[in-house]
Amino acid sequence: ELVLDFIPEKPTPIDPASIIGEPSFESLGLGSWWPTGRLQIFMEYLHIDIGLEWYQTIMLTALCMRLCTFPFVVMAQRNVANMNNNMPGMAALQEKMSDARKRGDMLESAQLGQQMQSYMKKKGINPLKNILPVMVQMPIFMSMFLGLRKMANLPVPSMEEGGLLWFENLTMADPFYLLPFMTSLSLYIQFRVGADGNRLETMGPTGRVLMTVFPFLLMPISVNLPCAITFYWLTTNTISVGQAFFLRIPGVRSKLGIPKLIAWNKEEAQKKNKKGFRASVRESIDNFRVQADIADRRALDEQAFKDAGLAKPTK
Repeated sequence: ELVLDFIPEKPTPIDPASIIGEPSFESLGLGSWWPTGRLQIFMEYLHIDIGLEWYQTIMLTALCMRLCTFPFVVMAQRNVANMNNNMPGMAALQEKMSDARKRGDMLESAQLGQQMQSYMKKKGINPLKNILPVMVQMPIFMSMFLGLRKMANLPVPSMEEGGLLWFENLTMADPFYLLPFMTSLSLYIQFRVGADGNRLETMGPTGRVLMTVFPFLLMPISVNLPCAITFYWLTTNTISVGQAFFLRIPGVRSKLGIPKLIAWNKEEAQKKNKKGFRASVRESIDNFRVQADIADRRALDEQAFKDAGLAKPTK
């Protein structure tokens, strides 16, 4: 018979997480087949399988997303360079189109419109390419935004200790407001240097003021966001700014086929074009409408001619 002359110590409870590991995203209701869920699965792989901390996971994911959109940024940079280098020729054609439209000479306006299209096609210019990076990056940003917000609101347990420095808890808002301020500042610098192909200097007065104020108007909204989101936002902005400076290196531009920018005399350009930003935009829209009307009439005439050819002859 075994007799104990002492009281054994109370057993220490075992944390189930130390045995079975972190709960899977599937068990937490994350990782759907939507783009948001696919990005969550990618981040889960980086964190669980590779063993990265959550702040490292967010940084690497932001870098991967930026690398995916890099070809579109290069396309936009080429287009911006082509538009800048051929600006005098385009401005001259635009002025002639406006004069012909004001005189009511639709034939000359149509001919000049065709010349403008041929000129832009020959020089490889397409205004829509300037907004291509934004159009591609916006769905990615929104998917990351929604994915991280859901992970923080749940929350994913390991994210409560997955940060660094003063924002160790990625599921909470930054108590010192440093991340929101740095995010707004980096967004302003991003607009300033033209990270995605559009620079403040190339915009009109209204657009320049709007893009200057807009980053700081976001700060009252971003102060309430979890650190996971503001840290991702800061990271992707920083990568974008670094990317912009990288694309300014002459050797890099040459390898990627981005033409060298011609520095035009701004004073002479302003003397030639005394119109304001609104007047220039209104004039461009009016010219576009005239060209669209002419194209519609041409299509209508072609259809009428075709219908007349297929119709049975009248007796």
